[in-house]
Amino acid sequence: MFPKKINNEVLWKKITKLRERIQKETNFRKRTCWKCGKDLNIYDFLSDNTEFSVDYIIKLWQHTLLEFHCCECFKDLKWGELRSVADQLKYRYCQYCNKVMDLFTFSKVNKDLKIEELKKIWLNSESPIFCDNLCHRKFRREEYFKRLGQ
Repeated sequence: MFPKKINNEVLWKKITKLRERIQKETNFRKRTCWKCGKDLNIYDFLSDNTEFSVDYIIKLWQHTLLEFHCCECFKDLKWGELRSVADQLKYRYCQYCNKVMDLFTFSKVNKDLKIEELKKIWLNSESPIFCDNLCHRKFRREEYFKRLGQ
């Protein structure tokens, strides 16, 4: 599985730099989702676009001609991409409880993953998937105790 973005040291350094830059920014823009009107957060925007520099994130955020979607509306927009992945592999099974899952259920459980990350995990039969966080924790705990017993 991909690590949670919040645990990324590089991301934390960028967030710190972004905070410093925002304090210096005159007329910092508040943003709302172009589709649903939900308030947007520049730190979420940064964490979803970690490949961009802090300067570029601010440049995009402050740009008057650009509009942004919240994560949920963006995923709705990208529904076609998820559909094409789901067409390649309809179902997978939870590594722990063997519950059958479709990609859309899996994406709801793993809201923090980008579509490309979902695709990599879903289509890789070696990547374990879990129907929920409880099964994931139980599986990891059992794996840990198996290693201790060896």
